[in-house]
Amino acid sequence: MAMKPVGNVSITDQTPHLATSEIIFSRILVATDFSKAANQALKTAIILCQLFGAKLSLVHACAPIPYCVETGPPPDADLEAETEEMQQLVQSEPGLSALMPKVVVASSQAIDLINRVSKEENADLIVVGSHGASGLKRLVLGSVAEAVMHQATCPTMIVGPNCKPEQHPFRSVLFATDLNTTGLRGAQYASGLSERFHGKLTVLHVMNPNFKDHNERELVRSRSRQEVAQLLPSDVERYCKTKILLEYGKPAETIAMIARTERASIIVVGFRDRMLADHAPWSTISYVIREANCPVLGIRGHLM
Repeated sequence: MAMKPVGNVSITDQTPHLATSEIIFSRILVATDFSKAANQALKTAIILCQLFGAKLSLVHACAPIPYCVETGPPPDADLEAETEEMQQLVQSEPGLSALMPKVVVASSQAIDLINRVSKEENADLIVVGSHGASGLKRLVLGSVAEAVMHQATCPTMIVGPNCKPEQHPFRSVLFATDLNTTGLRGAQYASGLSERFHGKLTVLHVMNPNFKDHNERELVRSRSRQEVAQLLPSDVERYCKTKILLEYGKPAETIAMIARTERASIIVVGFRDRMLADHAPWSTISYVIREANCPVLGIRGHLM
């Protein structure tokens, strides 16, 4: 991913403010297990490659089969069969063969293969589906997805079970933030993608509804709006329609609800090294992925 600052970016000022940056994904990795959900992720990855002119790596992990030392390793017939299935997929999936993807099939755990290939290819975006079996079992709603997002050296896009690929994936970007330290980088991606494709940008901050009195509630609301505005480039409205929403309630349910009402085509969230998402633990992100009709793009606060 190339980021081209138009102005200065400072994250050390007391009131940090991002300048406009161009976001370009040039090397995309997508993982598949041949399931319906994985195919939705593949279709999304193809659209992204076409939009950005990106190179594509297509990977499939065959779960290693245990064997006894005395008998030696098992025959590689399964690996050969699944390699052939991958080649058939490349030829049959519309638009895929034209991208001339690098195909990797290996006997490996899914996480290990995704991490290895993404590093070897210097991927700047990983795309994965929400459900899977065999090598990608429990990819999003379990520990595998959480590990992928934690360990990935680049942004990760999760295509949930209710997602349908669309030709304009950045027409309506929803950026959800709790105004913590991860907000800046997520805001940079959200605003940069919105500006590049002249989409609509909605910035959402969900607040705790429990306040001592009305004055405290209004003070926190006013302060939060100011902090949200400071995350955005000063020229963002020159290129895209921007809306700031401050809502009260539970983060997971509120993010999913706003995504529907704003007809979001993608949800952008930031996450820390040890905790996924600005808003909460993994349960929040998994809920949003499960309920949303669009992909979720996870941005690490500081990419490795």
